[in-house]
Amino acid sequence: MAKGGSRATVARDLATSTYIPTFLAEIGLGAVLPVLALSVLAFDYSSVIASLAVAAYAVGRIAGSAVGGRLSAGLGPARAAMVALAVIATGSVICAASPAIALFVVGAFTIGVGHAGYHISRQGQINAAVRPQYRARALTTLAGVWRIANFVGPLMGAAIIGIWGIHWVYVAAAIAALAAMVALRLSNAWNLRRHAEPEDKASPLKVVKDNAKVFRTLGVAIVFTGAVRAARLVVIPLWATHVGLSPQVATLIFGINAAVDMVLFYPAGVVMDRFGRAWTAVPSTLILGLGTIALTATSGAVGVTLAAIALGIGNGWGSGVIMTLAADVAPRATRSVFTGVWMIAQDVGGFIGPAAVSAGAAIALPVGFWLVGGAGVATAYGLYRWIPPWRGNASHPQPATPLDL
Repeated sequence: MAKGGSRATVARDLATSTYIPTFLAEIGLGAVLPVLALSVLAFDYSSVIASLAVAAYAVGRIAGSAVGGRLSAGLGPARAAMVALAVIATGSVICAASPAIALFVVGAFTIGVGHAGYHISRQGQINAAVRPQYRARALTTLAGVWRIANFVGPLMGAAIIGIWGIHWVYVAAAIAALAAMVALRLSNAWNLRRHAEPEDKASPLKVVKDNAKVFRTLGVAIVFTGAVRAARLVVIPLWATHVGLSPQVATLIFGINAAVDMVLFYPAGVVMDRFGRAWTAVPSTLILGLGTIALTATSGAVGVTLAAIALGIGNGWGSGVIMTLAADVAPRATRSVFTGVWMIAQDVGGFIGPAAVSAGAAIALPVGFWLVGGAGVATAYGLYRWIPPWRGNASHPQPATPLDL
């Protein structure tokens, strides 16, 4: 992406190098994520073990975020994205070929590694090209592309399950990742090895020390935001199964959740850019928490679907807010590594959420749902308290040669 290019050129380059490959990859991932727990149930294990398998994906995301920031800083976002897509494809093949749960968990972990690394590299391209006052819209558009793909993915997954069986969903995810690699290789971004501006070589630990105040306040809220968001990946299919719905119906309900989710990304971005980040972050997390609790009061397809819609509203209204906050508070000199650490905070939450559901299920399935829901309500207050004001805040880093998008 050429520095100083026109608005149309930047928009076109972002579409070909970022949005289109992301859409292709996320179709496959959108099919995979809601069936991770269902695949473990198909191995004839309990809901407790099924939740822990989803947690393996979340642990993979933590590892991927730790590596992804430094990889993006060293190779540049396009080549780092190519590596991450290859990891996603590898993990999907492992899951598809797994004869037992142990290897399947390795595959889920590998998918998580690639997914996190891919997210960080995509954010790097957008942060380098867009003015801060348009940042939320650009990043929520990226999040919206994920959501549209995550709507198509579960529907595709439901069809695949009905025709060929659940393990073929992972084959489709591998094919989608390979298609994204081809699209990325054909884009103009492939010719750029580095960021628009150089970054310091810093370890994640040094970045944490240098930004300790941010991480011990807003960073903690991000951890629990990640927990509430990740929990929805497991609470919807698990509760649907708990009340006697089939895997196909559970996957379709997840698709409805994704449909509601995807229509809110651009309005959320406009609100963030005009009024501030708290206007989406706080209500989003609150609705997710209350929606998770409400799920336990349902007993059939209609009730589960209504609760899933509420969760879709909550997640959709928070589209891109974690990425946007990372870009707002990241120091310019270590932006990629900071972003990696920031995503680790989210991904630690991504592990805590499913793990809390699993721990609660050992007592009774609704207990974990209440733990996660209560955390969402508390986190909404933390976000309200610690998100810095946006309008007129001159401390936010400005990218070199920013462009209106």
